[in-house]
Amino acid sequence: MTKLQITLAVFVCMLMAFILGAMVYLIIDSTTTVRSSNVVVVNSPTPFLQTRPTETLAPANASATQVNKQPPPTWTITLTPTPLPTATPKPPTPTQTPTPSITPTPLPPRRPTAVPIEITPTSHPSVTLTIPTPVPRYHIPKEALTIVVLGSDQRPEWHHWNTDVIQYFVIYPDVPSVTMLSIPRDLYVFLPNLYMARINTADMVGTLQNYDGGGPGLLNQAMLYSLGITADYYVKVNFEGLIELVNILGGVDVPVHCRLEDYWPIPDENGEYHIIALEPGLHHMEGELALWYARSRKTTSVFSRERRQQQILEAMWQKGKQVNLLEAVPALYPELNHLFETDLPVDKIFSLALTAAQLDLVNVRRYNIGYWEVEPYVTYQGGSVFLPLWDEILPVIDDVMAHPATNRAVQNPIYVEVWNGTGNPHWDYLAADRMVHYGFIPMLNEPDRRDYARTQIVFFGSTPKGSGLSLIQSLFNVSQENVIYVEDPNAPVKMRLILGQDYVTCRY
Repeated sequence: MTKLQITLAVFVCMLMAFILGAMVYLIIDSTTTVRSSNVVVVNSPTPFLQTRPTETLAPANASATQVNKQPPPTWTITLTPTPLPTATPKPPTPTQTPTPSITPTPLPPRRPTAVPIEITPTSHPSVTLTIPTPVPRYHIPKEALTIVVLGSDQRPEWHHWNTDVIQYFVIYPDVPSVTMLSIPRDLYVFLPNLYMARINTADMVGTLQNYDGGGPGLLNQAMLYSLGITADYYVKVNFEGLIELVNILGGVDVPVHCRLEDYWPIPDENGEYHIIALEPGLHHMEGELALWYARSRKTTSVFSRERRQQQILEAMWQKGKQVNLLEAVPALYPELNHLFETDLPVDKIFSLALTAAQLDLVNVRRYNIGYWEVEPYVTYQGGSVFLPLWDEILPVIDDVMAHPATNRAVQNPIYVEVWNGTGNPHWDYLAADRMVHYGFIPMLNEPDRRDYARTQIVFFGSTPKGSGLSLIQSLFNVSQENVIYVEDPNAPVKMRLILGQDYVTCRY
Protein backbone atom coordinates (compact mmCIF):
# COMPACT_ATOMS: atom_id res chain seq x y z
CA MET A 1 0.00 0.00 0.00
CA THR A 2 1.39 3.39 -0.96
CA LYS A 3 1.76 6.29 1.42
CA LEU A 4 -0.92 8.20 -0.47
CA GLN A 5 -3.39 5.34 -0.05
CA ILE A 6 -2.61 5.08 3.64
CA THR A 7 -2.93 8.82 4.04
CA LEU A 8 -6.25 8.96 2.26
CA ALA A 9 -7.53 6.02 4.27
CA VAL A 10 -6.50 7.72 7.49
CA PHE A 11 -8.27 10.94 6.73
CA VAL A 12 -11.43 9.52 5.21
CA CYS A 13 -11.76 7.29 8.23
CA MET A 14 -11.22 10.17 10.64
CA LEU A 15 -13.69 12.35 8.76
CA MET A 16 -16.37 9.82 9.61
CA ALA A 17 -16.86 11.05 13.11
CA PHE A 18 -19.61 8.56 13.76
CA ILE A 19 -16.98 5.83 13.32
CA LEU A 20 -13.63 7.24 14.18
CA GLY A 21 -13.49 10.45 16.16
CA ALA A 22 -13.39 8.74 19.53
CA MET A 23 -13.49 10.94 22.57
CA VAL A 24 -10.82 10.55 25.20
CA TYR A 25 -10.06 12.53 28.32
CA LEU A 26 -6.89 14.25 29.54
CA ILE A 27 -4.89 12.58 32.29
CA ILE A 28 -5.13 15.76 34.35
CA ASP A 29 -8.45 15.60 36.15
CA SER A 30 -9.24 19.03 36.12
CA THR A 31 -14.03 25.52 32.60
CA THR A 32 -13.12 31.81 32.72
CA THR A 33 -16.75 31.40 31.21
CA VAL A 34 -16.96 30.52 27.50
CA ARG A 35 -19.68 32.27 25.55
CA SER A 36 -21.02 31.70 22.07
CA SER A 37 -20.92 34.60 19.68
CA ASN A 38 -22.81 35.59 16.56
CA VAL A 39 -24.60 33.01 14.44
CA VAL A 40 -23.84 32.86 10.73
CA VAL A 41 -26.16 30.92 8.44
CA VAL A 42 -24.44 28.90 5.72
CA ASN A 43 -25.76 26.61 3.00
CA SER A 44 -25.18 22.92 3.56
CA PRO A 45 -26.58 19.60 2.33
CA THR A 46 -26.77 18.39 5.92
CA PRO A 47 -30.37 18.27 7.22
CA PHE A 48 -29.52 19.24 10.77
CA LEU A 49 -31.75 22.24 11.32
CA GLN A 50 -33.99 23.99 8.85
CA THR A 51 -35.42 27.47 8.64
CA ARG A 52 -38.14 29.31 6.84
CA PRO A 53 -38.12 32.82 5.42
CA THR A 54 -39.08 35.38 8.05
CA GLU A 55 -40.77 37.86 5.73
CA THR A 56 -44.03 37.45 7.70
CA LEU A 57 -44.15 36.81 11.42
CA ALA A 58 -47.32 35.23 12.64
CA PRO A 59 -48.62 35.47 16.20
CA ALA A 60 -48.97 32.33 18.26
CA ASN A 61 -52.59 31.77 17.31
CA ALA A 62 -52.23 32.64 13.64
CA SER A 63 -52.96 30.18 10.87
CA ALA A 64 -49.95 28.55 9.30
CA THR A 65 -51.09 29.74 5.89
CA GLN A 66 -49.92 33.22 6.88
CA VAL A 67 -46.33 32.09 6.46
CA ASN A 68 -44.37 30.62 3.56
CA LYS A 69 -45.72 27.18 2.62
CA GLN A 70 -42.70 25.89 0.71
CA PRO A 71 -40.30 23.48 2.45
CA PRO A 72 -37.10 25.37 3.25
CA PRO A 73 -33.55 24.69 2.11
CA THR A 74 -31.36 22.92 4.61
CA TRP A 75 -28.79 24.75 6.64
CA THR A 76 -26.41 24.43 9.53
CA ILE A 77 -25.01 27.02 11.85
CA THR A 78 -21.44 28.16 12.29
CA LEU A 79 -20.33 30.20 15.26
CA THR A 80 -17.34 32.46 15.61
CA PRO A 81 -14.83 30.58 17.77
CA THR A 82 -14.46 31.71 21.37
CA PRO A 83 -10.80 32.32 22.29
CA LEU A 84 -9.43 29.62 24.56
CA PRO A 85 -6.71 29.95 27.22
CA THR A 86 -4.18 28.41 24.84
CA ALA A 87 -4.31 29.02 21.12
CA THR A 88 -4.00 25.98 18.87
CA PRO A 89 -2.28 26.61 15.52
CA LYS A 90 -3.96 25.16 12.46
CA PRO A 91 -2.06 23.37 9.68
CA PRO A 92 -1.73 25.10 6.32
CA THR A 93 -4.46 24.35 3.80
CA PRO A 94 -3.06 22.45 0.81
CA THR A 95 -4.35 23.02 -2.70
CA GLN A 96 -4.02 19.60 -4.31
CA THR A 97 -6.85 17.07 -4.13
CA PRO A 98 -5.65 13.47 -4.64
CA THR A 99 -7.82 10.93 -6.44
CA PRO A 100 -8.42 7.67 -4.56
CA SER A 101 -7.03 4.68 -6.44
CA ILE A 102 -8.98 2.04 -4.51
CA THR A 103 -12.46 0.96 -5.53
CA PRO A 104 -14.82 0.40 -2.59
CA THR A 105 -16.18 -3.12 -2.21
CA PRO A 106 -19.17 -4.42 -0.26
CA LEU A 107 -18.87 -4.71 3.49
CA PRO A 108 -19.07 -8.40 4.43
CA PRO A 109 -19.17 -8.50 8.23
CA ARG A 110 -16.97 -10.76 10.30
CA ARG A 111 -18.46 -12.41 13.33
CA PRO A 112 -15.86 -13.33 15.99
CA THR A 113 -16.49 -16.71 17.57
CA ALA A 114 -16.62 -17.29 21.31
CA VAL A 115 -13.52 -18.76 22.92
CA PRO A 116 -13.86 -21.82 25.17
CA ILE A 117 -14.28 -20.61 28.74
CA GLU A 118 -12.91 -22.33 31.82
CA ILE A 119 -14.58 -20.98 34.96
CA THR A 120 -13.57 -21.86 38.49
CA PRO A 121 -16.33 -20.67 40.84
CA THR A 122 -14.97 -18.91 43.90
CA SER A 123 -15.87 -20.09 47.38
CA HIS A 124 -15.11 -16.70 48.90
CA PRO A 125 -17.61 -14.19 47.46
CA SER A 126 -16.61 -11.72 50.16
CA VAL A 127 -13.12 -11.58 48.67
CA THR A 128 -13.89 -11.58 45.00
CA LEU A 129 -17.08 -11.50 42.92
CA THR A 130 -18.40 -14.84 41.74
CA ILE A 131 -17.96 -15.06 37.98
CA PRO A 132 -21.35 -14.78 36.27
CA THR A 133 -22.49 -17.09 33.50
CA PRO A 134 -22.29 -15.81 29.90
CA VAL A 135 -25.35 -14.14 28.39
CA PRO A 136 -26.90 -15.52 25.18
CA ARG A 137 -25.21 -14.45 21.99
CA TYR A 138 -27.26 -11.78 20.24
CA HIS A 139 -28.07 -12.32 16.59
CA ILE A 140 -26.50 -9.56 14.53
CA PRO A 141 -28.16 -9.23 11.09
CA LYS A 142 -25.82 -10.07 8.23
CA GLU A 143 -26.45 -6.71 6.56
CA ALA A 144 -25.23 -4.82 9.63
CA LEU A 145 -21.63 -3.71 10.07
CA THR A 146 -20.40 -3.33 13.63
CA ILE A 147 -17.41 -1.27 14.76
CA VAL A 148 -16.11 -0.53 18.24
CA VAL A 149 -14.36 2.81 18.69
CA LEU A 150 -11.93 3.12 21.57
CA GLY A 151 -10.55 6.30 23.09
CA SER A 152 -7.25 5.43 24.72
CA ASP A 153 -4.83 7.28 26.96
CA GLN A 154 -2.01 4.99 25.80
CA ARG A 155 1.40 6.54 25.21
CA PRO A 156 4.58 4.93 23.86
CA GLU A 157 6.40 5.06 27.20
CA TRP A 158 3.47 3.69 29.20
CA HIS A 159 3.02 0.03 30.14
CA HIS A 160 -0.50 0.50 31.46
CA TRP A 161 -3.40 2.30 29.87
CA ASN A 162 -7.19 2.38 29.71
CA THR A 163 -9.75 2.76 26.96
CA ASP A 164 -12.07 5.06 28.86
CA VAL A 165 -14.27 5.60 25.82
CA ILE A 166 -16.01 2.61 24.27
CA GLN A 167 -18.54 3.48 21.58
CA TYR A 168 -20.17 0.61 19.70
CA PHE A 169 -21.53 1.39 16.23
CA VAL A 170 -24.10 -0.51 14.18
CA ILE A 171 -24.18 0.61 10.56
CA TYR A 172 -26.74 -0.34 7.94
CA PRO A 173 -25.27 0.91 4.63
CA ASP A 174 -28.46 0.04 2.71
CA VAL A 175 -30.62 2.61 4.53
CA PRO A 176 -28.17 4.22 5.42
CA SER A 177 -28.34 4.48 9.20
CA VAL A 178 -25.95 4.55 12.13
CA THR A 179 -26.62 3.69 15.75
CA MET A 180 -24.24 4.53 18.60
CA LEU A 181 -24.15 2.62 21.88
CA SER A 182 -22.03 3.91 24.76
CA ILE A 183 -20.57 1.20 26.98
CA PRO A 184 -19.60 2.49 30.44
CA ARG A 185 -15.87 2.35 31.12
CA ASP A 186 -16.55 1.10 34.67
CA LEU A 187 -18.66 -1.85 33.57
CA TYR A 188 -17.33 -4.77 35.62
CA VAL A 189 -17.17 -7.84 33.39
CA PHE A 190 -15.44 -11.19 33.08
CA LEU A 191 -12.38 -11.16 30.83
CA PRO A 192 -12.69 -14.70 29.39
CA ASN A 193 -10.26 -17.22 30.88
CA LEU A 194 -8.78 -14.48 33.08
CA TYR A 195 -10.68 -12.61 35.80
CA MET A 196 -13.27 -9.96 36.60
CA ALA A 197 -12.19 -6.42 35.69
CA ARG A 198 -13.36 -3.09 34.32
CA ILE A 199 -14.10 -3.38 30.63
CA ASN A 200 -11.80 -0.41 29.95
CA THR A 201 -8.79 -2.59 30.88
CA ALA A 202 -9.50 -5.29 28.29
CA ASP A 203 -7.44 -3.67 25.54
CA MET A 204 -4.39 -3.34 27.78
CA VAL A 205 -4.67 -6.83 29.29
CA GLY A 206 -5.20 -8.47 25.91
CA THR A 207 -2.17 -6.69 24.48
CA LEU A 208 0.17 -7.42 27.39
CA GLN A 209 -0.87 -11.08 27.65
CA ASN A 210 -0.70 -11.74 23.90
CA TYR A 211 -4.36 -12.70 23.80
CA ASP A 212 -5.64 -14.03 20.49
CA GLY A 213 -6.47 -10.88 18.55
CA GLY A 214 -4.61 -8.72 21.07
CA GLY A 215 -6.43 -6.07 23.05
CA PRO A 216 -9.37 -5.74 20.64
CA GLY A 217 -9.68 -9.53 20.63
CA LEU A 218 -10.08 -9.68 24.40
CA LEU A 219 -12.48 -6.73 24.37
CA ASN A 220 -14.60 -8.51 21.77
CA GLN A 221 -14.74 -11.64 23.90
CA ALA A 222 -15.61 -9.61 27.00
CA MET A 223 -18.47 -7.89 25.15
CA LEU A 224 -19.67 -11.23 23.84
CA TYR A 225 -19.58 -12.81 27.29
CA SER A 226 -21.39 -10.03 29.17
CA LEU A 227 -23.37 -8.16 26.49
CA GLY A 228 -23.90 -10.80 23.80
CA ILE A 229 -22.45 -8.62 21.00
CA THR A 230 -19.22 -8.43 19.03
CA ALA A 231 -17.61 -5.92 16.68
CA ASP A 232 -16.50 -6.73 13.14
CA TYR A 233 -13.76 -4.10 13.29
CA TYR A 234 -12.15 -1.76 15.78
CA VAL A 235 -10.65 1.73 15.72
CA LYS A 236 -8.48 3.08 18.53
CA VAL A 237 -7.51 6.74 18.85
CA ASN A 238 -5.15 8.31 21.37
CA PHE A 239 -5.85 11.51 23.26
CA GLU A 240 -4.15 13.75 20.68
CA GLY A 241 -6.50 12.58 17.94
CA LEU A 242 -9.58 14.44 19.09
CA ILE A 243 -7.90 17.84 19.57
CA GLU A 244 -6.10 17.53 16.24
CA LEU A 245 -9.13 16.55 14.21
CA VAL A 246 -11.51 19.10 15.71
CA ASN A 247 -9.00 21.87 14.99
CA ILE A 248 -8.58 20.62 11.42
CA LEU A 249 -12.34 20.81 11.05
CA GLY A 250 -12.20 24.43 12.18
CA GLY A 251 -14.04 23.61 15.37
CA VAL A 252 -17.50 22.13 15.87
CA ASP A 253 -20.84 23.57 16.98
CA VAL A 254 -22.34 21.69 19.91
CA PRO A 255 -25.78 22.16 21.50
CA VAL A 256 -25.12 22.15 25.25
CA HIS A 257 -28.32 21.08 27.00
CA CYS A 258 -27.02 20.89 30.57
CA ARG A 259 -24.86 23.44 32.35
CA LEU A 260 -21.33 22.09 32.73
CA GLU A 261 -18.75 23.42 35.16
CA ASP A 262 -15.28 22.04 35.82
CA TYR A 263 -11.63 22.97 36.08
CA TRP A 264 -9.83 23.93 32.88
CA PRO A 265 -6.89 21.48 32.70
CA ILE A 266 -4.37 24.08 31.50
CA PRO A 267 -2.97 26.50 34.10
CA ASP A 268 -2.69 30.22 33.47
CA GLU A 269 0.57 32.18 33.46
CA ASN A 270 0.57 32.07 37.27
CA GLY A 271 0.20 28.32 37.39
CA GLU A 272 -3.38 28.52 38.64
CA TYR A 273 -6.25 26.36 37.43
CA HIS A 274 -9.56 28.11 36.76
CA ILE A 275 -13.09 26.85 36.68
CA ILE A 276 -14.98 27.49 33.47
CA ALA A 277 -18.65 26.89 32.75
CA LEU A 278 -20.79 26.31 29.68
CA GLU A 279 -24.38 27.50 30.02
CA PRO A 280 -27.18 25.86 28.01
CA GLY A 281 -27.06 27.04 24.43
CA LEU A 282 -25.10 26.54 21.23
CA HIS A 283 -21.33 26.68 21.62
CA HIS A 284 -18.51 26.65 19.11
CA MET A 285 -15.70 24.41 20.34
CA GLU A 286 -12.12 24.14 19.23
CA GLY A 287 -10.16 20.97 19.96
CA GLU A 288 -9.21 21.57 23.60
CA LEU A 289 -12.68 22.75 24.59
CA ALA A 290 -14.28 19.79 22.78
CA LEU A 291 -11.99 17.41 24.68
CA TRP A 292 -12.81 19.12 27.98
CA TYR A 293 -16.54 18.88 27.20
CA ALA A 294 -16.22 15.20 26.27
CA ARG A 295 -14.24 14.06 29.30
CA SER A 296 -15.39 16.35 32.15
CA ARG A 297 -16.81 14.28 34.98
CA LYS A 298 -16.22 16.17 38.25
CA THR A 299 -19.74 17.59 38.41
CA THR A 300 -21.61 15.03 36.30
CA SER A 301 -22.01 11.27 36.00
CA VAL A 302 -20.18 8.89 33.72
CA PHE A 303 -23.44 8.42 31.82
CA SER A 304 -23.70 12.15 31.15
CA ARG A 305 -20.13 12.15 29.87
CA GLU A 306 -20.94 9.36 27.43
CA ARG A 307 -23.86 11.35 26.02
CA ARG A 308 -21.55 14.34 25.56
CA GLN A 309 -19.03 12.13 23.76
CA GLN A 310 -21.74 11.12 21.31
CA GLN A 311 -22.62 14.79 20.78
CA ILE A 312 -19.04 15.60 19.83
CA LEU A 313 -18.92 12.64 17.43
CA GLU A 314 -22.10 13.81 15.78
CA ALA A 315 -20.91 17.42 15.55
CA MET A 316 -17.66 16.28 13.94
CA TRP A 317 -19.51 14.22 11.36
CA GLN A 318 -21.80 17.15 10.51
CA LYS A 319 -18.85 19.51 10.14
CA GLY A 320 -17.00 16.97 8.02
CA LYS A 321 -19.92 16.90 5.59
CA GLN A 322 -19.78 20.68 5.16
CA VAL A 323 -16.22 20.91 3.93
CA ASN A 324 -14.00 19.05 1.49
CA LEU A 325 -11.22 17.93 3.80
CA LEU A 326 -9.70 15.49 1.32
CA GLU A 327 -7.71 18.46 0.02
CA ALA A 328 -5.75 18.44 3.26
CA VAL A 329 -4.63 14.80 3.08
CA PRO A 330 -1.03 15.31 1.87
CA ALA A 331 -0.26 17.98 4.46
CA LEU A 332 -1.90 16.06 7.30
CA TYR A 333 -0.23 12.68 6.82
CA PRO A 334 2.84 13.38 9.01
CA GLU A 335 0.57 14.58 11.83
CA LEU A 336 -2.19 11.97 11.64
CA ASN A 337 -0.60 8.63 10.83
CA HIS A 338 0.36 8.04 14.46
CA LEU A 339 -2.94 9.05 16.02
CA PHE A 340 -4.91 5.83 15.60
CA GLU A 341 -4.90 2.17 14.72
CA THR A 342 -7.57 0.09 13.02
CA ASP A 343 -8.14 -3.22 11.27
CA LEU A 344 -10.56 -1.63 8.80
CA PRO A 345 -9.28 -2.36 5.27
CA VAL A 346 -8.85 0.66 3.04
CA ASP A 347 -11.60 -0.38 0.62
CA LYS A 348 -14.02 -0.71 3.53
CA ILE A 349 -13.12 2.79 4.67
CA PHE A 350 -14.08 4.21 1.28
CA SER A 351 -17.37 2.31 1.33
CA LEU A 352 -18.08 3.72 4.78
CA ALA A 353 -17.16 7.19 3.58
CA LEU A 354 -19.82 6.84 0.90
CA THR A 355 -22.31 5.79 3.55
CA ALA A 356 -21.37 8.80 5.68
CA ALA A 357 -21.92 11.18 2.77
CA GLN A 358 -25.43 9.81 2.21
CA LEU A 359 -26.42 9.73 5.86
CA ASP A 360 -29.16 11.99 7.24
CA LEU A 361 -29.19 13.11 10.86
CA VAL A 362 -32.65 11.65 11.42
CA ASN A 363 -31.07 8.24 10.79
CA VAL A 364 -28.41 8.69 13.47
CA ARG A 365 -29.53 7.14 16.76
CA ARG A 366 -27.84 7.31 20.17
CA TYR A 367 -28.18 4.84 23.02
CA ASN A 368 -26.45 4.30 26.35
CA ILE A 369 -26.08 1.50 28.81
CA GLY A 370 -27.19 3.79 31.58
CA TYR A 371 -27.95 3.89 35.26
CA TRP A 372 -31.07 1.70 34.97
CA GLU A 373 -29.18 -1.05 33.13
CA VAL A 374 -26.44 -1.53 35.73
CA GLU A 375 -26.00 -2.19 39.43
CA PRO A 376 -23.43 -0.26 41.50
CA TYR A 377 -20.81 -2.48 43.12
CA VAL A 378 -17.65 -1.96 45.17
CA THR A 379 -14.77 -4.33 44.46
CA TYR A 380 -12.68 -5.89 47.22
CA GLN A 381 -9.98 -3.33 46.37
CA GLY A 382 -12.50 -0.54 47.03
CA GLY A 383 -13.18 0.40 43.41
CA SER A 384 -16.62 1.70 42.43
CA VAL A 385 -17.86 -0.18 39.36
CA PHE A 386 -21.10 -1.23 37.65
CA LEU A 387 -22.38 -4.77 37.17
CA PRO A 388 -24.34 -5.28 33.94
CA LEU A 389 -28.00 -6.27 34.34
CA TRP A 390 -28.71 -8.40 31.28
CA ASP A 391 -32.51 -8.35 31.57
CA GLU A 392 -32.40 -4.54 31.50
CA ILE A 393 -29.68 -4.32 28.83
CA LEU A 394 -31.41 -6.68 26.37
CA PRO A 395 -34.16 -4.20 25.33
CA VAL A 396 -31.44 -1.60 24.69
CA ILE A 397 -29.52 -4.05 22.49
CA ASP A 398 -32.78 -4.84 20.68
CA ASP A 399 -33.18 -1.15 19.80
CA VAL A 400 -29.53 -0.76 18.83
CA MET A 401 -29.59 -3.71 16.45
CA ALA A 402 -33.02 -2.99 14.95
CA HIS A 403 -32.92 -2.52 11.19
CA PRO A 404 -34.78 0.66 10.21
CA ALA A 405 -37.67 -0.34 7.98
CA THR A 406 -37.02 2.60 5.65
CA ASN A 407 -34.96 5.75 5.61
CA ARG A 408 -36.83 8.12 7.93
CA ALA A 409 -35.49 11.08 5.95
CA VAL A 410 -37.47 10.06 2.84
CA GLN A 411 -40.68 9.19 4.64
CA ASN A 412 -43.45 11.76 4.93
CA PRO A 413 -41.53 14.34 6.95
CA ILE A 414 -43.12 16.07 9.92
CA TYR A 415 -42.04 19.72 9.92
CA VAL A 416 -42.20 21.51 13.25
CA GLU A 417 -41.72 25.27 13.42
CA VAL A 418 -39.78 26.33 16.52
CA TRP A 419 -40.07 29.70 18.23
CA ASN A 420 -37.72 30.71 21.01
CA GLY A 421 -40.04 32.59 23.32
CA THR A 422 -37.70 32.41 26.31
CA GLY A 423 -35.27 35.25 25.65
CA ASN A 424 -32.39 32.79 26.21
CA PRO A 425 -30.00 32.68 23.23
CA HIS A 426 -30.03 29.54 21.10
CA TRP A 427 -32.55 27.58 23.13
CA ASP A 428 -34.45 26.94 19.90
CA TYR A 429 -31.36 25.08 18.67
CA LEU A 430 -31.48 22.91 21.78
CA ALA A 431 -35.12 22.07 21.11
CA ALA A 432 -34.33 21.33 17.47
CA ASP A 433 -31.46 19.05 18.44
CA ARG A 434 -33.76 17.11 20.74
CA MET A 435 -36.58 16.59 18.26
CA VAL A 436 -34.49 15.79 15.16
CA HIS A 437 -33.41 12.48 16.68
CA TYR A 438 -37.05 11.47 16.89
CA GLY A 439 -37.60 11.92 13.16
CA PHE A 440 -38.99 15.47 13.16
CA ILE A 441 -37.63 18.23 10.91
CA PRO A 442 -37.30 21.43 12.96
CA MET A 443 -37.65 24.80 11.25
CA LEU A 444 -36.44 27.78 13.25
CA ASN A 445 -38.26 31.07 12.93
CA GLU A 446 -38.37 34.39 14.80
CA PRO A 447 -41.06 34.53 17.51
CA ASP A 448 -43.61 37.30 17.82
CA ARG A 449 -42.29 37.94 21.34
CA ARG A 450 -39.77 36.46 23.80
CA ASP A 451 -41.64 36.51 27.10
CA TYR A 452 -43.78 33.39 26.95
CA ALA A 453 -44.24 31.94 30.42
CA ARG A 454 -45.38 28.51 29.26
CA THR A 455 -44.24 26.29 26.44
CA GLN A 456 -47.04 25.93 23.91
CA ILE A 457 -47.84 23.92 20.82
CA VAL A 458 -49.96 25.33 18.01
CA PHE A 459 -51.39 22.37 16.09
CA PHE A 460 -52.52 23.05 12.51
CA GLY A 461 -53.97 19.64 11.59
CA SER A 462 -57.52 18.37 11.63
CA THR A 463 -56.66 15.32 13.71
CA PRO A 464 -53.69 14.53 15.95
CA LYS A 465 -53.54 10.93 14.77
CA GLY A 466 -50.19 10.17 13.16
CA SER A 467 -49.05 13.78 13.53
CA GLY A 468 -46.44 13.25 16.24
CA LEU A 469 -48.25 15.70 18.53
CA SER A 470 -48.25 13.42 21.57
CA LEU A 471 -44.53 12.74 21.17
CA ILE A 472 -43.72 16.46 20.95
CA GLN A 473 -45.85 17.01 24.06
CA SER A 474 -43.88 14.33 25.88
CA LEU A 475 -40.47 15.58 24.71
CA PHE A 476 -41.18 19.13 25.90
CA ASN A 477 -43.53 18.40 28.79
CA VAL A 478 -46.46 20.33 27.29
CA SER A 479 -49.80 19.71 28.97
CA GLN A 480 -53.00 19.41 26.93
CA GLU A 481 -54.19 22.82 28.14
CA ASN A 482 -51.19 24.42 26.43
CA VAL A 483 -51.99 22.91 23.02
CA ILE A 484 -53.75 25.38 20.71
CA TYR A 485 -55.71 23.89 17.80
CA VAL A 486 -55.90 25.93 14.59
CA GLU A 487 -57.21 23.73 11.78
CA ASP A 488 -55.41 24.46 8.54
CA PRO A 489 -55.13 21.46 6.15
CA ASN A 490 -52.89 23.45 3.77
CA ALA A 491 -50.35 24.37 6.41
CA PRO A 492 -46.70 23.65 5.47
CA VAL A 493 -46.02 22.54 9.06
CA LYS A 494 -47.84 20.16 11.33
CA MET A 495 -47.30 22.27 14.40
CA ARG A 496 -45.47 25.19 15.94
CA LEU A 497 -43.51 24.73 19.17
CA ILE A 498 -43.22 27.92 21.22
CA LEU A 499 -40.65 27.60 23.99
CA GLY A 500 -41.55 29.34 27.23
CA GLN A 501 -39.77 30.15 30.46
CA ASP A 502 -40.73 26.73 31.84
CA TYR A 503 -38.68 24.91 29.17
CA VAL A 504 -36.18 22.58 30.85
CA THR A 505 -33.15 22.17 28.61
CA CYS A 506 -31.46 19.51 30.74
CA ARG A 507 -33.52 16.34 31.09
CA TYR A 508 -30.79 13.98 32.20
